[in-house]
Amino acid sequence: MAEREGMDAWKQADALFDQWLDIEAAGREAWLAARDTDPGVRARLQRLIDAHLRPSAVLATPASDLSGVRLGNWTLESELGRGGMAVVYRASRSDGIARQDAALKVLTVGALGATGRDRFQREAEILARLNHPNITPLIDSGTGPDGTCWLAMPLVEGQRIDAWCDSHRLDARGVARLFLQVCDAVAFAHRNLVIHRDLKPSNVLVEADGHVRLLDFGIGQFADAEGECTQTLWRALTPGYAAPEQLHGALPTTAIDIYGLGALLHRLLTGRTPRSSDERAITTRPSALVRASGDAYHRHYTPLKNDLDRVLLKALAEEPERRYHSVEAFADDLRRWLDGRPVMARQPGMAYRARKFVGRNKVGVAAAVLVAASLAAGLGATLWQAREARLEAERALAARNFMVQLFEASDPDVAQGRVITARELLDQGAHQIRTAFPDTPHLRTEMLLLLGELYRRIGELEAAAPLVREGAELAGIHGDGKQLLQAKLGLAGLHMSELRHEEAVAEFEQAEALLASTGKVPGPEHGRMLVDLGASLASTGQVPAAIGRLEAALELARRHDVSDETLFSYLFALASTLDMFGTGQAQRADDLLREALSLQSIDSMSPSRRLPVHTTLFGLALERGDLEEAHAQADQAVELTRLIHAPTHPEQAVVRINVALALLHIGRLGEAEARLREALALQEAIDPEGRTPLRAGTYHNLALALELAERDEEAEPFSSGAREMALEQYGPQDMHFAIATTNLGNLYRRLGRFDEAEPLLEESLTLRRNLLGDAHPQVGHTILQLSLLRLDQGRAAEALAFVDEALAVYAKAEYHDPRRVAVAEVQRARALAKLGRVQEAAGIFDRVVTEARAAGVDNGTQWVRTLAARADFMDAYRPALARPAITEAFEAYSRTFGEDHPGTRRYAARASGSAEAPAH
Repeated sequence: MAEREGMDAWKQADALFDQWLDIEAAGREAWLAARDTDPGVRARLQRLIDAHLRPSAVLATPASDLSGVRLGNWTLESELGRGGMAVVYRASRSDGIARQDAALKVLTVGALGATGRDRFQREAEILARLNHPNITPLIDSGTGPDGTCWLAMPLVEGQRIDAWCDSHRLDARGVARLFLQVCDAVAFAHRNLVIHRDLKPSNVLVEADGHVRLLDFGIGQFADAEGECTQTLWRALTPGYAAPEQLHGALPTTAIDIYGLGALLHRLLTGRTPRSSDERAITTRPSALVRASGDAYHRHYTPLKNDLDRVLLKALAEEPERRYHSVEAFADDLRRWLDGRPVMARQPGMAYRARKFVGRNKVGVAAAVLVAASLAAGLGATLWQAREARLEAERALAARNFMVQLFEASDPDVAQGRVITARELLDQGAHQIRTAFPDTPHLRTEMLLLLGELYRRIGELEAAAPLVREGAELAGIHGDGKQLLQAKLGLAGLHMSELRHEEAVAEFEQAEALLASTGKVPGPEHGRMLVDLGASLASTGQVPAAIGRLEAALELARRHDVSDETLFSYLFALASTLDMFGTGQAQRADDLLREALSLQSIDSMSPSRRLPVHTTLFGLALERGDLEEAHAQADQAVELTRLIHAPTHPEQAVVRINVALALLHIGRLGEAEARLREALALQEAIDPEGRTPLRAGTYHNLALALELAERDEEAEPFSSGAREMALEQYGPQDMHFAIATTNLGNLYRRLGRFDEAEPLLEESLTLRRNLLGDAHPQVGHTILQLSLLRLDQGRAAEALAFVDEALAVYAKAEYHDPRRVAVAEVQRARALAKLGRVQEAAGIFDRVVTEARAAGVDNGTQWVRTLAARADFMDAYRPALARPAITEAFEAYSRTFGEDHPGTRRYAARASGSAEAPAH
């Protein structure tokens, strides 16, 4: 009881402290003297005021003379503002050339007690994670010699958002449009698992051009953080904008910020916070407040009434589950209102209003129903349970009847000997669903989403799309949280299959917000979803962002000690993304996947779960040079695909391409070409004119197969076609286009068309640097291609400089793939030999061969090229000693590519002495 009274006293003190802060300094003492306040509340209020007024708890320098104090490289200049948690100063630093101004926030220890330092450090961690145009970023942070914590942020010259709206006399539509910038910032924070927890006007500034900046994550929290002492939180949060559950010390969820956003918009449109100091009072309709106010906010009455009222009341619902499921959903409803479309928020029903009445009048209602309750309790519970059971039984029976009718087509009496395909069964279901379940929208929603997903899984996207979209629309109107999640995942999967990855990411993020709002992050559904979210995000070109997000999610899952099966999903999501998108982190991906498979045996998985695991194992084996293992994993994927998917499913082409890649690296070029042409024929059967990313990849690999077979003229149309399709499908600022550009440039180099090769290779290098930064292995690979061009052009010194640059990139990226490094070293040796440094070149060749054998990468097509380059070097510069090297190159060609390969015949002739060495 005493604890509860103490909590109430802190609540009242905090509410009064918030009012005190809003009063001009000259009037605060008179305002305080006029308060008739309970002594306990007054004492707590005075403690808050004392802590606010005493910065001596922070710095040894007196409060009146802080100018000139240095923290880190920053010099404090003048005070900008104060709060219960910190003092903010204008500060500057100079490197002798340029001056930088900042807002430097210094911890006020007295107001926060023992947890203040931890919370301040957490704010630094949060700001470091958040990079968004509407969030003020962290420039610098540190701790002074006396233990003072500080953060430096850009100096934002702006007004509080409420003052900005008032001074610009914004109408309701203008307020809503400005407010959407705040929503974007908070939604971004939520996607990065950060909850702000203190959304209010003073934490949102608007610059002169109307650009919004969200400030002060001082009581913000990572979504996975453990709860803090409720009393400490009470001293930091702002009661007028805090969600009801926040006032009661509940663990934070994203629903807290949705309420905070609603409270902020309420303040901007009505001039008031949603609730009075009496937390039992239900939120009044905003339009009713402004109608009765008679002040400047009366101008918002007409736009507020009806739809905008409902939007605000939904965001401000007392129960978290009745609010919008995500910030994006809140923002989307505001956009609906701005566009004149119906909003998703609905008027609360009779049951809800009755429950609220009971909550506000507990004593009277309890007395009235006491006798009736004793008589009806048993009957009521029985009737309620019977009703729920009956409704569930009716739903199950309706679903059963629907599925029975669906499969009647495969009955022998109906089919009459004809085999009914999965597509025909689904077509029957799609026909029946047009008129099914008119009075049970929940069930109709469920069946639409199910049929759409089944169509998608057999590759029938045109049939899937209308079903999924209709199901998602119904879920938005009638669905519960579970159906909303199902709808978001259904739309995300559809967009992903359609290769509309940006739209897929948006739906996945809304699904993630739904899961987070119900405390299911981390969790099994979240882990499974991340595999596709990571792939979609990386496919939009945001590879570093995808990896960072998956790393954070995995760390979160580990901290929460999730089950082995759930942890498997988080590990696999990160491993597969590292593998698929050329990150140069193959060893890390391999380690993650091995850890995942130690938690769950691959044999225990369903075929559909095993398929992506085998595909990832294939990619990692290929990356580390275990070519036979790569081939075995690719074959496993082919068999699983035959088991899972129809013969015309696009996945059939994907697995054939993977097998072909393994065969190419092994040197079985004829088999690889056959698999690739099978994959191409499958795609042409589905869509003869299709110019898809999958076809671009098939063209790319066919060109590679033909190049390895020394059929460069035949390879050209496939290589140029791959680049054209990559440009159409991905645009000019994408890694797929960069890779296709490099490959075409390299083909032109081999054909001797140097004037065409050079601009392509330079374009690719610029593009990769822009997309990935300077220190990325993919940048090093392209620099090596330019080195090859310079050597073929007879410009050996430039070639050597390019090799050294590529090796420096590899070192900076900590990239140690022995095959790639060997390619660079061989190129270096060739350039040195051209420059007359033959002894150095010979030493490099000997070292490369020795290290390749020690690393177990003395196999595959790249090993053949290494031995061929050494043989050519020996024949040109040390002909008397060349015979063993030439013979070894011939044997490698014969063993890898077979006797009919042009290279095999070429080195056979030279080994027998019947052919001269190539010009060097």
